[in-house]
Amino acid sequence: MATDGVDPSARRTDGITEELCKFIVEVQYEQLDEKLVDQVKDYLTDNIGISAGAAAICESTEPFLRAVVALGGKSGQSTVFTKGKAFSVQYAGLLNAAFAHSFDFDDTHASSILHPGATAIPAALAQAEALDVDGKTLLLGIAVGYEITCRIGRAYNYGGYTRGFHNTSTAGIFGAVAAIAKIKGLSLNQVKHAFGLAESKAAGSIQFLDNGSWNKRLHPGFAVHDAFMAVALAEAGVVGETRPIEGKYGALHSFSATSTTVGLTDNLGSEWIFRETAIKPFPACRMTHSAIEAVSRVAKEAGGKTVEHITVALSPGCHQIVGPPEANKIHPRTIVDGQFSMYYQVAIAWLHGMDIGWAMYDKSRMESPEVAALCDKVEVVIRDDVADLAVQLTFQWTDGTTTEASQVFPLGELEHPFLKERVQGKFLKMVSPAYGDDTAKAILATIEEIDGRNTGDLMKLL
Repeated sequence: MATDGVDPSARRTDGITEELCKFIVEVQYEQLDEKLVDQVKDYLTDNIGISAGAAAICESTEPFLRAVVALGGKSGQSTVFTKGKAFSVQYAGLLNAAFAHSFDFDDTHASSILHPGATAIPAALAQAEALDVDGKTLLLGIAVGYEITCRIGRAYNYGGYTRGFHNTSTAGIFGAVAAIAKIKGLSLNQVKHAFGLAESKAAGSIQFLDNGSWNKRLHPGFAVHDAFMAVALAEAGVVGETRPIEGKYGALHSFSATSTTVGLTDNLGSEWIFRETAIKPFPACRMTHSAIEAVSRVAKEAGGKTVEHITVALSPGCHQIVGPPEANKIHPRTIVDGQFSMYYQVAIAWLHGMDIGWAMYDKSRMESPEVAALCDKVEVVIRDDVADLAVQLTFQWTDGTTTEASQVFPLGELEHPFLKERVQGKFLKMVSPAYGDDTAKAILATIEEIDGRNTGDLMKLL
């Protein structure tokens, strides 16, 4: 066994980067089945909805925008949602990707423990707009970006978080490179050099958990911006490192304590693992979603009983992110604190149900004595027999009785689907305040027809 506890047989040392890059160059639109194309349209719908919503109202939006303008980023013809067609391509990608992640309402891929759409879609949209490519090229670029992100993220797994990295950005930069490269039609050597350069720019620390900082929101933005830089450098003839994924100091070894190469390149182009990506119903860390649904259900059925104590059992991997009994988890001070607090999410779900949406982060609720008191009644424990994203709950009532409840799959997984009608309902709720009802409906209609239209038809609405 290796000294880090990883079986050496789980780590190939050659050929992975080559296979991934060859897939990017050679894959064709016809390899996407009809159902997968429809899923990509739903992911695009969801991404635009949450991004535009955040661009319009999120408290971090204006500071992000001011910084980009100060750096000369408002100097091109690329669209930033709700802010106009006036930005350089890399800064449009940065802002739209940061907006996509600002509400923590973006799609998630369970086995890679990341948000693939937050990097793949902004990168693809910015590049597709710059070239005004047809909609099929856009959709293929998005699909390739998702697949590369999810495969590399799955290889990292929880070992990325154990080492202190955020898979969304450390895998997402490669997905963003893939999306850009596919839409531009780069050669194999250019893609390999872009990957080799991107590995030195991959980053994203989960130290943001310490104070609920905005670093997390910026992680996808940094990844997309740096992906555009890596591609431009590769096109200009800059030489990138070899074996950036599997090499001795490559991404798998640097960004994860438990990485594996098993399944990383198997069936590329015929098996699309990103089809398991789930669209989020709640604006909080995915690891809290099963609890939100189960607690809301029990609260509705409680029949006036008063709860004394709630025990929440999670898998070890989920517990480390949302369950530690730290001060800013038990009583969140910021929105990001609340998004990553099982205590807060349980309290809100108990008091307000699961349809409260972004209003759960209103100041009145975050500072509510009633919410704080209920947070104090929540205990989060580790259980090895609880699957990732699942939850086991025990409610102790003041009359001395107890109730057990559980949820295996959160809403949005393939086993518990979030249907198109709900995806579009979420979109309209997020986008209408930013664009108005008529434009929101036009955006929806254009996305549904995008495989027969040009990217510019969509971007002019945004």
